Amino acid sequence: MASFFSPKSMGTKILTGLTNLIIVNLVFIITCIPLITIGASITALYRITVSIVAGDNPAVLREYFKSFKDNFVKSTLFFLLYLALGAFFGFEIYMVRTMMAENMQWVQYPAYFFIFAVFASACYAFPLIAWFEESFKQVLKNSLLIALTNLPFTIMQAVIAAVFILLVDYNYAIPLSFVCFMGIASIAWFYSLFLKRIFAKFGADINFNEEEEMFVASNASDKKSDSSSDEGSDDESDEESK
Repeated sequence: MASFFSPKSMGTKILTGLTNLIIVNLVFIITCIPLITIGASITALYRITVSIVAGDNPAVLREYFKSFKDNFVKSTLFFLLYLALGAFFGFEIYMVRTMMAENMQWVQYPAYFFIFAVFASACYAFPLIAWFEESFKQVLKNSLLIALTNLPFTIMQAVIAAVFILLVDYNYAIPLSFVCFMGIASIAWFYSLFLKRIFAKFGADINFNEEEEMFVASNASDKKSDSSSDEGSDDESDEESK
């Protein structure tokens, strides 16, 4: 039992991860209340969940609010862009359904495609903002590229979102209780399992133990230099003895 709760045991890691998810889920809900901050909140959420997936033990509140502050402007611009595009195409679908004859209902189908494209881009834009220093144009381009080249994962996210919406429509109490506990953070963590692999596939090396690795490398180099100096001193002493 003692080994189960040791600092490096699997049990401790699991309990720490669950605690971090509960905390970040609560902070996410609170920071989303002004609505205009939803984009920055999603970005900060992925900053934490990808970190947890990578095996890091982040200082949740500090890292969350740092990412929230640093990426607020860019995340908000993307959120407003996606909101405007979603509203535009949603209104187009509504107009077609209510004002056009049945034989013209096919006109709404392209709008569904564009709504899916907006959703697909949004799925990757905020994680990209959280982890990469890219311009607005680069984030938009790369989010669409990643969505297209990882279509099964993109479709899976769309299906999960659709199921959640249906649950809210059926009985809002069930999904609401799930969300308030750790639901949003859990979904983001699940998505982060795939996002880390996708980012790595595109050449990104997400490493959260750089300081430790640098320390190990420096120690190794120091030992190597010490050993080489010892060998040199041994050689010199041998020459002197000769």
